[in-house]
Amino acid sequence: MDAGLAAVIGAAVGALGGMGGGLLSTLGQGAQQRRQQLIDRENRLEQTRREAYLVCMDTSKQLTAAWWKLANHLLAEDSTAEQRQQSALEAQTGWARFSLAADAASIAGPNKVAEAVAALREAMWRMDRAGTSWYECARRGESTRLAACEAEYRAAEAARTQLGYAFQTAARSALHAEH
Repeated sequence: MDAGLAAVIGAAVGALGGMGGGLLSTLGQGAQQRRQQLIDRENRLEQTRREAYLVCMDTSKQLTAAWWKLANHLLAEDSTAEQRQQSALEAQTGWARFSLAADAASIAGPNKVAEAVAALREAMWRMDRAGTSWYECARRGESTRLAACEAEYRAAEAARTQLGYAFQTAARSALHAEH
């Protein structure tokens, strides 16, 4: 084999090696980019879920606080009709905020959290209905039904508390925050 042919073969092998190395490098970079995109997507999803869950919990607490404020007015002998009416309005407004936040948490998922949110929403609705019934009894002066209405509200609130914990447990699990 003469030196010219050896140089051509050597150049061809070098070119093929360079192209192969470049191809492997490109494939490696593409795989790394896909992995990074998946990691970024998972991080965005986790952040979206975390925010949705926190807002849902916060609005459920605000709504519960509004109902307890009204309950305190209903139980206080010196509260006025205006105070009770204002507290009832705050509770109604709180329901709208909670409902929107529950929708966001449900959409954020996963299914286990969506199921827990649905159960919490149902319990909050029952508490809201029981509180409204109690308020209406007091507003109409139906003193014979007040104790029963209060008991119904307290039972609904206790159920809401348990389902609030269940939602928090599902949220922690979805965020891989179990200890």
